Amino acid sequence: MYITPDTIEELHIEITNKCNAACPMCDRNIFGSIDKPGKGLAEWNLDDIDRVFTGLPNLKFVYFCGTHGDPIASKYLFEAVKKVKEQGAKIEMFTNGSLKTVDWWKRFVNILDKQDRITFGVDGLETNHLYRQNTDINKIISHMKIACNSKVRVRWDFLAFKHNEHELETCKKFAKEINVTNFRVRRTARFDLYHPWPVMNQKKEITHYLEIPETPELQHPSYDNLQKLCNQVDMKKQENVDAIVHRMETRTTNFMLEKDPVVDRDWKIKCMYKEAKKIYVNSRLDVFPCSYLSDSNETLKALTPNELKYPQGELCLKNKNWKEILDHSYYAKDLVNSFNNSTVIPRCVRTCGVVDRIYEQNLKVDI
Repeated sequence: MYITPDTIEELHIEITNKCNAACPMCDRNIFGSIDKPGKGLAEWNLDDIDRVFTGLPNLKFVYFCGTHGDPIASKYLFEAVKKVKEQGAKIEMFTNGSLKTVDWWKRFVNILDKQDRITFGVDGLETNHLYRQNTDINKIISHMKIACNSKVRVRWDFLAFKHNEHELETCKKFAKEINVTNFRVRRTARFDLYHPWPVMNQKKEITHYLEIPETPELQHPSYDNLQKLCNQVDMKKQENVDAIVHRMETRTTNFMLEKDPVVDRDWKIKCMYKEAKKIYVNSRLDVFPCSYLSDSNETLKALTPNELKYPQGELCLKNKNWKEILDHSYYAKDLVNSFNNSTVIPRCVRTCGVVDRIYEQNLKVDI
């Protein structure tokens, strides 16, 4: 089996898929411009919160980290966090940090304790807006300081690009000054699809490009292996940008493998969620093995012909409990079997077959 309710120790949840930002590599939008066609906005209500946190006796950790949304955009975040704390679990919340007021942040950190953590995604003091579009660095710093002056732990996540690598040391120094607990560099694997990666405005006009950092340590270690599995497009040489945008708008996948993943079996899937005794619940209460597979479903990406299909409508906590969902054949046998046969999901190969994301994507830094 993939997992059972009594063995789940970690829960990754998206209580809302609303977000104020327009990050160009986020799969909710087209290079930072308009939202992709998909299932639309969704958010948990109070009943949903009870459903999700009922029936997990050994839950130890909950990640409030959206695939398409920012958790602080939810109007029920306080209630969800309090429910988790009542069950004795720790939380970590990931956010771009620019939403809400100073008063909101002061109230929020007061319901957390020293075992909890808030992770702020901030990619530079002068350059943060080049990736995290529509955010306000002054508000972010103000909110980070409130968190740093509370009992909660604070982590700074710095997503490395060519345009911001020169700011890394400055950010580390500033993080130490405001009492950030941990600093982490994130090395994106997404340049396997497009390099350089275009950034667009609402008119779908390219305003600038994202590029791989020049510093080798800040580059993703599996970049070369990932390139072998995907059809990378050089957007600066692409004559018809509209054709690329159209492909994304018409819901075809940009994660299609160039080679048959079964014939060219030079990978072994090491499912990081399964090993961590962790599972994912999206903003519609659909239970997915991980956030990566939920992401593909949310934006209605096309499937490869033989891959194991997610049973739409059958694994939702709005109408079933945890035991009923995890007893379904998808979790009871089909998913784990797919790791080694012709029904393998290409996203599994790309994410856990050639990349050990836990160790390769994140680079801990001393401050």
